[in-house]
Amino acid sequence: MSAYLLYRLGAAFIRSVPRPFAYWMGLRAADRYYARNGPDRRAVVSNLRQIYRAKGIEPSRDVLEGVARKTFQYFGKYIADFIRYTRLKPRDMERLFSAEHLDYLHECRTNGRGTILATAHFGNWELGGAVITAKGYPVHTVFMPEEMQERNRFFLEVRRQRGFNLTPYGHAAKDLLRLLRQGEMVTLLADRDFSNRDDRIPFFGKPARFPRGPAALSIKTGAPILPGFLLRQVDDTFLMRAHKPLDPLEIGDEYEMRRELGRVLEKEIGENPHQWFIFHDFWNQNG
Repeated sequence: MSAYLLYRLGAAFIRSVPRPFAYWMGLRAADRYYARNGPDRRAVVSNLRQIYRAKGIEPSRDVLEGVARKTFQYFGKYIADFIRYTRLKPRDMERLFSAEHLDYLHECRTNGRGTILATAHFGNWELGGAVITAKGYPVHTVFMPEEMQERNRFFLEVRRQRGFNLTPYGHAAKDLLRLLRQGEMVTLLADRDFSNRDDRIPFFGKPARFPRGPAALSIKTGAPILPGFLLRQVDDTFLMRAHKPLDPLEIGDEYEMRRELGRVLEKEIGENPHQWFIFHDFWNQNG
């Protein structure tokens, strides 16, 4: 049996069981991964320590390990949601999703300059795109292809079912420029730099590499950056939060655009560090 078929069968099972049971399965898988994967566990603890120290907190070992385990558990729920939800139904939107400042989204969509929706490996970025699509806004998404071909095929299928228009990383710049100049919305993850450049901004008290893409595209096209995140709530509903758009016509400088976006990420991640799913030692890798 092919790996792709196994993914399809597993997805069909996850979608057939009640949501609490799907989460229970995600939590058990996450606990197993947390217990067995020492490098990822230590990386998350290191990242959390830096976040807390930047806030003036010297956390105890038990606090760090507890929040690190919670990070893995929330990621287990994220995986369950990724598999479970394709196109969101109206009843899902009514029951599970609240919104804060979606007027910023409408404002950007009507300005005629295109929109760069900047998010992060935080909360549930995949479902965030599905929510925006369900609200009638077309989304063009840049994705990093998976190394395993059949897993990549499965992930692409799920994303297309959500209505995403997909562009692979590494071949995106020309397409994104064209889309933004046509007034379209493109989505970029703003917390991982896969380039060979060494461009740093302050982030939780230490220099960190962040991608230039969102700010560079914004300056080049005049499209504002709209920071947006889908946050999991304690009752497993979600809050879609949009921040005030960063307008290149007002800020005018690529570095300052990156700094402003970094400050938004600091605010969100600082409030919910257990929902930041970076499983490598972020500052040491970037330092």
